[in-house]
Amino acid sequence: MLEVNGNNDAARMLDGDCKIYVQESEKLLGPKKSQNLQINIEFNDLCYSARDRKGTEKTILRNVTGHFETGKVTVIIGPSGVGKTTLLKIISGRRLIGVTGNIIVNGVERNIGTFRKQVCYVPQQFHLLPLLTTKETFYIAARLKLNINQNEAIHLIINEIAKNLGLLNCLDTLASKLSGGEQRRLSIGVEMITRPSVFLLDEPTSGLDSVASNQLVNILHDMARANCTVVCTIHQPSSQMISLFDDIMVLDRGRCIYCGPKSEILNTYSIAGFTCPNFYNIAEFVLEVTTEQKDGDLENLYNICREEYEKFKSRTEYNKNKLEPSTDSKQKNETCNKDTSINSIIQKKSTWEQQKVLFLRALICIKRDNTLTKLRLAVHFATSLFLGTVFYNFGDNAEKVISNISYFFIHLLFLYLCNSVLTVLIIPTEAAVFLQEHSNNWYSLRSYYSMKILTDLPIQILCTSSYVFISYYMTGQPMELDRILGVWVICLLITILGQTVGIFVGTAFGIELGVFLIPATSIPFYIFGGFFMKIEETSIYLQPLGVLSFIRYAFEGMMQAVYLDRPKLSCSEMYCHWRSPNKILSMMGIPTVPFYVTLLILVSWILCLHTIAYALFRWKIYHAEK
Repeated sequence: MLEVNGNNDAARMLDGDCKIYVQESEKLLGPKKSQNLQINIEFNDLCYSARDRKGTEKTILRNVTGHFETGKVTVIIGPSGVGKTTLLKIISGRRLIGVTGNIIVNGVERNIGTFRKQVCYVPQQFHLLPLLTTKETFYIAARLKLNINQNEAIHLIINEIAKNLGLLNCLDTLASKLSGGEQRRLSIGVEMITRPSVFLLDEPTSGLDSVASNQLVNILHDMARANCTVVCTIHQPSSQMISLFDDIMVLDRGRCIYCGPKSEILNTYSIAGFTCPNFYNIAEFVLEVTTEQKDGDLENLYNICREEYEKFKSRTEYNKNKLEPSTDSKQKNETCNKDTSINSIIQKKSTWEQQKVLFLRALICIKRDNTLTKLRLAVHFATSLFLGTVFYNFGDNAEKVISNISYFFIHLLFLYLCNSVLTVLIIPTEAAVFLQEHSNNWYSLRSYYSMKILTDLPIQILCTSSYVFISYYMTGQPMELDRILGVWVICLLITILGQTVGIFVGTAFGIELGVFLIPATSIPFYIFGGFFMKIEETSIYLQPLGVLSFIRYAFEGMMQAVYLDRPKLSCSEMYCHWRSPNKILSMMGIPTVPFYVTLLILVSWILCLHTIAYALFRWKIYHAEK
């Protein structure tokens, strides 16, 4: 579906109606004719503090002042831990709580809701779905972010970006098999598809060689020339790389010690008494100054840089526009807020359109998933054969009633733990990818969560069916349709419930803690599940646990499906105490509720857990934005 024959496609695109799609792709790719909004960002006296694990408050940013201009590539340099990443998160709107100061966009106070639609932030740790190839990752991103559904136009865009980033040779390689540098380029490439108005990158050259790094910076230059405001942090750029940037911002211990044109930084530092030797790397010189490897007064340098910054700012085209009356400036900005650029238009997808693309992506992942699909199917099939062999023909034997009851309880133990633990192993990666893509306006939570549930349902049905029908037949249970369906429905609901618990625990606590919490928290549910003891035999203070235990209702439902209103069991002895099914149910204190009530209780548990899991995703989105 995603293969492209470059020459044939190009020839085909020149014919008839397909010309429009070439024009669309060229409009998206061409740096000179982009219709991006021109967004200039100015920030004044930004301060941010955070508490460490010991509760000590640490100041990360102190009165940081500067600006980022459209059409230019600005690099932020400085030693590790000086607040470069924090500054990018604050500018992008990813961090709001605890921030003081003001951020001005095009002359007026930033509207965070409108601004987030125009900004794209690429973190240093970018998560990719490991089961998608490079081409499929690009394709899904294009389908979600662009308002074109023709494969030819999308392929042109994919090939162009992959060529620029040097990824043509690994288009059919899974993301998990890519090298660190290739994964880094892919993570940047998927966000370049729509040419955002503001592009913020945290350490984009991390893991790249010098050739790939310079190639990437040149691509960022092309984006900047297309009215994009490009800002990136780089720990220690080479001399060649520094020459490719337009502006430089230097951070040191949370303070800004220069923000302005690259050509003026050495003059500014020389005013403060710091002279750079000839043919010396500017970045290395600046780092030596900020880390006090060179003698001089840093406080004086800071004050001089603030003074020089005001001069630089007064000479920029952006500042000249600010000399217009404030009313006109506000009206102009409001118009820009109401009018959307080509990028915001092509990013608007209906929920149904998002769901279709996410459904396609989920199907690809399910097909290739060795853990949540192939392994789960194999385990369910093998376990059904094993249980069928161990409990062979126990179902109608009055002498083996207790063992047969144990067989049904094992159903609940296996289906719940197997599906919940397997989900815990997968969902943290998916959740990280979701939060990353959602924050960059790929799709909504509603689209993601609904497709997550719907695409897992066929596998759950297939696993449950193979498990129940094989073992049910081999163990000699009553071959009556209503009884078979009763057991199957209970097992399916427990499977879905286990997966839902796995989604919640995996998202909330991660893999390591989640794998421990699932079996640990399930013990009370199994103890009060009605198999080990009757609820009325426990302390009155513990009986509510039995009322809350979903295992109890599932176990009772299966017992009713198998034994309620059933003829007497076969017995080879003269007397079998458990030959009467009614006596078996009476011994276990069943039924306490009708079978349909059992189903309603299990469905209610599933709906409540899904609601909690959905709310957890909402909280994570809110927390990530704050």
